[in-house]
Amino acid sequence: MPPADDTIFLCDTNLDFVRTELHDFLAYWNDKRGLRQFPGRADIKPGELTPLLPWMHMHDVGESGAEYRIRLVGTILSNIFGKGDMRGQPLSILPPVVFDRVKQGIERVLEARAPIRTYAPHAALPGQDFQGIESCFAPLSHNGTDIDIIIAVSILDKRK
Repeated sequence: MPPADDTIFLCDTNLDFVRTELHDFLAYWNDKRGLRQFPGRADIKPGELTPLLPWMHMHDVGESGAEYRIRLVGTILSNIFGKGDMRGQPLSILPPVVFDRVKQGIERVLEARAPIRTYAPHAALPGQDFQGIESCFAPLSHNGTDIDIIIAVSILDKRK
C-alpha cells in the first residue's frame, strides 16, 4: 500500500523511461511536434497509438491554469476506477492520491513546458498498489504557445 504521505512519487524531466512504450510515446509526440514547441490535439491520431489507448489519459487545462478537467481516460484505467465515462469531470473526481499525482504531473509539465516522467513503486490506482506505475505527461497546444491539454500515458509495472 502506498505510504500515507505519498513520499515515494518521482517527477522528473530526465525522461529516463523504463517502459519502451513510453519511449515510443515520447518519440511519437516529438515527431508530431516537428519544429514547433508543442504539437496540437489535432496532430494526435488515435489510430497511430492503438496499443497505448487503454493507458492514455488527457486533461484540459483551464484558462487560469489552475483548473483541470478530464478529457479522456483509456479503458484499462477507466475500468480500474469503475466510474464510467469521466469526460468533462473535474480532476478531483479521482481518488485523492491519484488526484494529487496526476495534478503534480500536469503542474510539472506546465512549469517545465516540456514532457515529464513520473514513477511510483506503488500505484495509487484502486487495487493496484502492489505494483509500480510509470507515466509520460506531455503538453499539447492549439496555437503552439499556450498549453491547453496535457496528454499522458500511465502504464502499470505488471501490465499484461
